[in-house]
This record gives sequence, C-alpha cells and structure tokens, in this order.
Amino acid sequence: MSNLKTHIGKLELKNPVLIASGICGFAEENIDVLNKVGGTIFKTVTLNPTNGNCPPRVVDTYEGMLNSIGLENPGVDGIKDKLSYIKKIRTKKIASFLGFDEKEFYLILKKLENYKIFDAYELNLSCPNVKKGKWFYNLKNLRKLLKNIRFITKKPLIAKLSPETQVVKIAQICKELGYDGVTLINTYSAIAVDYKEQKFCLGNIFGGLSGPVIKPLALRWVYEVKKSVGINIIGCGGIIEGKDAIEHFLVGASAVQIGSGYFRNPQLPIEVVKFVEKYLKEKRVSLKDLIGKLI
Repeated sequence: MSNLKTHIGKLELKNPVLIASGICGFAEENIDVLNKVGGTIFKTVTLNPTNGNCPPRVVDTYEGMLNSIGLENPGVDGIKDKLSYIKKIRTKKIASFLGFDEKEFYLILKKLENYKIFDAYELNLSCPNVKKGKWFYNLKNLRKLLKNIRFITKKPLIAKLSPETQVVKIAQICKELGYDGVTLINTYSAIAVDYKEQKFCLGNIFGGLSGPVIKPLALRWVYEVKKSVGINIIGCGGIIEGKDAIEHFLVGASAVQIGSGYFRNPQLPIEVVKFVEKYLKEKRVSLKDLIGKLI
C-alpha cells in the first residue's frame, strides 16, 4: 500500500484528502466516509448563533454551484451539545472559526481550546456571503490578528484565504508568523439571474461560486503561493474526481479539500483517496515526490 501520509506543518494526516468546511455540519450521518479521509473541517462557527442569509441559498450554475448560506451555525457555545457527535469522528478534527471583530476571534479560539477535542484550527478569512467581518482584509489589521491568534494556541493553525484578496502577501504573512499552512481557495463572489422570472436566483443576490468552473483558478493560486512563499498548502476548488487532486499536488498542494463535489457524490472523498493511491503505485512515485513537481 502506498504511503499516503502528508503534513500541513506539524499537522500529520493519514491521507491527503479532507472534507471542506461548510460541507458537514455537526450531525453528518456519513460517518464512515469521514473516518476514512485525512481530516474533517467542521462548519465555521462564530461567537454567537447566526441564522444565515435569506433563502433561496443554493443554485446550480454551469459547471458549478452558488451558495449563500451566510454562516448559519449554533455559535461556539452551542458546540457543547455537539461534542458527543464530534467524538465519533476518528480522523483529524479541525475547527473552522470566524469573528466579526478582532476580540471575537480571540474569544472563539479560547472557547474552542477549552473543548480539548480539536486537532487543529482553520481561520475562515474568506467567507464571501457575509456583510460583516471583512475588516481583516486590511493587511495591517490582519497581521496583528494573525500574530495574536498564534499566541493563543500551540495547535496547528491554517488560514483559509479568499481569492479576491492579496493572496500571496497574506500567505507570506502567515508563513512569517508561524502558521502551519493556508487553504487555497474559497469560493468566488458571483451572482445568478433567472431570466424567465427576471429576478436574482439567490435571496442574498451574491453567493460563493464553487465547483469545476473554478478549478483552473484554484490551481493558479496554489502554484503562485507555493512558488513565491513555500508554505504548506491545502488545495481547494473544483475537485470532483481523483485526477483533480493529482493536479493540485503537482502545482504544490500537500493535501486537498473536497467541497461541493461531496453534495453530488458523498462517496467522492473515498474514491479520491483510492485514485491517488492507485496513481502513486502505477507511477511508482511517492506523494512527497509528486507535491510541487511542476514548480
């Protein structure tokens, strides 16, 4: 069996496939699949419960989908009721969180630390579907935020970046401050129009575009950041079959996240793991040799 272990900084994964944040909440029934991947990033939590955006929240588009969930979640204190479920996940458990101001980020992380159940944290610096919280796109604010968060925990920290910000510069800041990696990328802000009804398809007008349509864009950012910064990268964008993961590895990703592809095929994460294993065996190469080969 090929060795599928990989690392995002000091976070060791048994294989390079993860479930992206927002895909599985805190009651996903597909436990068998979650336990066979390298890790699960749970739905982003905020300090207080959030109802999310008005419906409709999801719409199919050409080669992709738009979602405008708007961070609906029970709040960080609400996770107390989910701990028994989270304990059922026997792979790496990664919490995703977002604060609407600097203080909220710190409070959320301290509360997550107190649960003593998560292996790592992913900072959601990229949600396109909320009106608040984008103050940290200012690099000065962001550097201060990231620096102070690094002091709060010794566990692995990963920053999920928006493709509509200064991606390379922010990745460089993360590396300088000792972050274990970055996730590239989240969705692109977009809109969909119903020409028959002559109205917007989403209740919030704007949504995050994901799916195969953004894969070339995601690959571009993985390549640029790996070449320019050298930080560990989790590739995310357009992975609907095994070859998509291989492409992410070749341009520099050490692991990948599966997002919207999971909705169409809940067995996709396991299929990707098997494809990668078979590919490495056929090519007689290790995953380590594959990562960044095209850099």
